Parts: sequence; structure tokens; C-alpha cells
Amino acid sequence: MLKFLLDENLSHETAVFLQLLGYDTKTVAQFGLEGAEDVKIAEKTAQEKRILITLDLDFGEIFYFATEKNLWIIVLRIRNQTVESVNNTLRRLLDAKILERKTLRNTLLIVEERRIRVKRKV
Repeated sequence: MLKFLLDENLSHETAVFLQLLGYDTKTVAQFGLEGAEDVKIAEKTAQEKRILITLDLDFGEIFYFATEKNLWIIVLRIRNQTVESVNNTLRRLLDAKILERKTLRNTLLIVEERRIRVKRKV
């Protein structure tokens, strides 16, 4: 089962949306990480074996320089960042079944309006 960790730049409503779809979803606030450095959030993501979902483009850089072996990050790079738009984007991603591939560990997904880019660390 997929387990998500939502960065603080995403609404609690998105956490509820994913939970209603049956996904184990937590927020950084639930781990006491509000205002924490991105590196700490990345460490918690790997420790909890979760997939981080964020709007923060800086996590792309953290991904490339991270030493964590099981870091999986989804960066939503969308213009309209309303709850409805974020949820629709995540539904599109989930419907594409990309996340169900076990080989996607150590992966950065950049989800844009019209495409999904996959970056992998070997």
C-alpha cells in the first residue's frame, strides 16, 4: 500500500482526499515538522517509507544530493495550486498507475499539467 507524507504547503483537505481514496496519508504537522528544514522532512520521508508530495521545487535538488536510499518525492509543478486543482492532479497521477510500479523507489516525479517526468537515482 502506498503511504504519503504531505508537505506543509499542501492543504489538510488534500490529506483527507487521499485518505478517502484509501491511502495511508500523513502531514508534516502530524510528525511535528512544521517549519522544519527540507532535509529533515526528506529524512522523515525515507524513515517512514513514505512518498513525499510537495509544491516545493527545492525538493528536486534535495533528491539529487540525498544519501537516503529509499527517497521517493512527488513535486507538483502546477500553476493553479488550489485544493481542487491539486486533488485533480493527484487523481490523474494515481489513475495513471505510475506509483504502483515497485521499481520507482529512489525516484523523483515532477507532475506538470500536461506531463509527468520521472527522474531516477541508480
